[in-house]
Amino acid sequence: MESLGQQDGEYRRNLEAEGKHWADHLEVERKRELHSWIDHPSILAHYKTIGLIDGLWWPQWLRENFGGPAAVSLDLGCGSGSRSLHLFQVGAAARIEGMDASAERIREAEDQRRAVGADGLFQVVDCNTALLQRGAYDLVFSAHSFHHFTELEHIYRQVLLSLKPGGIFLLEEFVGPTQFQWTDAQIDATRTLLGLLPEKLRVFRWGAVKTWEGRPTVAEVVAASPFESIRSAEIVPLFRKFFRVVYEIPLGGTIQHLLYNGIVHNFTPGDPEAERCIRGVYEAEDALIRSALLPSDFKLLVGTARA
Repeated sequence: MESLGQQDGEYRRNLEAEGKHWADHLEVERKRELHSWIDHPSILAHYKTIGLIDGLWWPQWLRENFGGPAAVSLDLGCGSGSRSLHLFQVGAAARIEGMDASAERIREAEDQRRAVGADGLFQVVDCNTALLQRGAYDLVFSAHSFHHFTELEHIYRQVLLSLKPGGIFLLEEFVGPTQFQWTDAQIDATRTLLGLLPEKLRVFRWGAVKTWEGRPTVAEVVAASPFESIRSAEIVPLFRKFFRVVYEIPLGGTIQHLLYNGIVHNFTPGDPEAERCIRGVYEAEDALIRSALLPSDFKLLVGTARA
């Protein structure tokens, strides 16, 4: 029992550190600077294009699939609620609920929900230990949060129990190497493509020129964010085990995620040279993934309960 208590104490400390990390990130988001690879509008547009279901990005597809808004949706790791609010605004969900470990983000989510007049509730809940209401949801989803969860089997079981008949579970997620332990193949491919880019597009904010993206140590990943990609490589195999897979769509990112880290701000939207380089990078990545020379580190997964 003492050992279990110590583990629980360590887990709680990590959970608090993770919550603080993402609460602090709110300031980065409010500046609306290009930070992540899919912050760039041209990269995001391509990302969505290759992820279309029947010609629709998934919120619109959900609305068509349900024949209107899902009665109740649940967002796991909802952060500030932006994805749920988008579902409400495009008519894909009538009541939006969400849970996240960051109290600061939940406050922001609730403020935004009330501001747009959406029915629902965002709550401070640890998704790793949450017990979901049985048969409560038409839709359960998570977008770029699920790779921070440690108790995947527990969460998958809870989602299964919580779905109404015909309900959908959807992930738009990083499913690449656990704790960012990049493969040699993707590091080499990233280095090659970086070498083809003009030097002015490869300058870090502090002036150094980027020539490659290395593999961080596990300790470095944990120091930045204790639960970062903690079991990311297991997400897809376990999804296939627990759910009937309706769609499994590669979204790329195997090279782009690494290549643009720290330099995406140089690719000014609308600049002809930057846009040509962006197109060349994602076309190269697409070809490598299509040919199975590289896996797709980001995927869109849609599942239902098995019959």
